[in-house]
Amino acid sequence: MLLHDLMKSLSDQSWNRSIPDIHAQRFVVPRSIVESIRRLDGSLFHESRLGSDPDPDERLSREIKEWSSGHLDRILSAPGLFIFQLPADLPDEQLRAGYFLISRSLGRLNNRYGYLFDVKDQGLDYTKEAIPVSKTRAATGFHTDSTAKEYLPDLVGLLCIDPGYKGGESIVVNAADLYDFIHSTEPRFIAPLTQPLYRDVITPGTVNNVEAILNNAFPVFHVTERGLTCRYMRYWIESAYQKTQAAMPEGLMDALDCVDRYLNDPANQLVFQLRRGDMFYINNHFVCHGRTAFEDDPERDKVRVLVRAWINRSD
Repeated sequence: MLLHDLMKSLSDQSWNRSIPDIHAQRFVVPRSIVESIRRLDGSLFHESRLGSDPDPDERLSREIKEWSSGHLDRILSAPGLFIFQLPADLPDEQLRAGYFLISRSLGRLNNRYGYLFDVKDQGLDYTKEAIPVSKTRAATGFHTDSTAKEYLPDLVGLLCIDPGYKGGESIVVNAADLYDFIHSTEPRFIAPLTQPLYRDVITPGTVNNVEAILNNAFPVFHVTERGLTCRYMRYWIESAYQKTQAAMPEGLMDALDCVDRYLNDPANQLVFQLRRGDMFYINNHFVCHGRTAFEDDPERDKVRVLVRAWINRSD
């Protein structure tokens, strides 16, 4: 791809060196939709029943789709994120029901981990077994979702049921700006970051062995006329090379260091705390996200619970 065409394909995704104001990306769900959600039977939206594609109110689904579609430009191009707010006084079941219907209005929900996947500490350690970091209380490091070659969610949603006791701030960085930074300042790193790299296999129910890892290779950056796709989580790249004993591509470690320096620079980060009822959506192609470590306090009933949804667009 010619340089001019490359830069043009990234322009719609760029933050143009200006961090978005998170307050400008918050949108209150209309009262008419909220009141309809309050009347829903929340039991219809338990994970075991979601496969039946519940649609208890066709009018409500249509109203949600008409409202949410007015915000799609914000997530399909820069800034690549927004927050929809449901009232914090809604019971948990109604929050989940509203979240399911709103998420479904944005595209097709994927059930690789369940249509709605609770993100909370389960007392596990991802450094000791191949499990998603979402099952721990650790800082995640910057990443895009899904380490599987054959599947990439277009959008990632997170509903906040409880922000927890301490920590757990959300952090996002624009990967199109990251690519432009590397291309402009350290172009020698583009080659290792645009070739297929092995990733560890962590999807539940899949075989985790050397053969599976060697079949699970894809680049950090892939740029086409439609823009950038960034697929990153350093830990699972390094873990894959350790397990397979494969030789790392020349310059890869220095390139990953460069990526991490950019991602971990506060000047490039949007940092904020989700509140109960917040539904945070990001574009998983060009927005890297992470969270700080967190603490729970069960005695005060402050246990951090988010609910994740993976969404794919049909266009």
